[in-house]
Amino acid sequence: MSIANSPSKYDFAYRFRAARLHANLTQQALAIKVGVSQAAIHKLESGHFKSSRKTVDIAMACQVNPVWLATGEGEMIHQDGKPVEESLMPSEMTGSGVIAQLGAMEKELELTIQTLYQMRNRLRRLRNRKRVRTTRTTPEE
Repeated sequence: MSIANSPSKYDFAYRFRAARLHANLTQQALAIKVGVSQAAIHKLESGHFKSSRKTVDIAMACQVNPVWLATGEGEMIHQDGKPVEESLMPSEMTGSGVIAQLGAMEKELELTIQTLYQMRNRLRRLRNRKRVRTTRTTPEE
């Protein structure tokens, strides 16, 4: 391999592989965590893709700095010992009370989404019933 083709820390594929190895994840395990195919992970790691819209998700799954993964700037891992999510939050938001509130809000949001899906399904069933009734009552010629 020539020097021009050798990976460098400035190469997205190199950083991507370093992040995955840092998290001690296989390509398949990372793919499952992020919600993409293993083939997509392989293409990112081998340099076929130069970036991904899932870069932040990948960084969070690997517990690395998303800015470092995307651009190569900054440190790979935050030096303060906090998880990446907490390191990215303003310091006034990292108290356990705020994090508990965020967890409660997330659960409430999930329940709201679930309720919306149930309402949508009920509406679809009602529309289907109405269609069936109107086709039965239509006089035949």
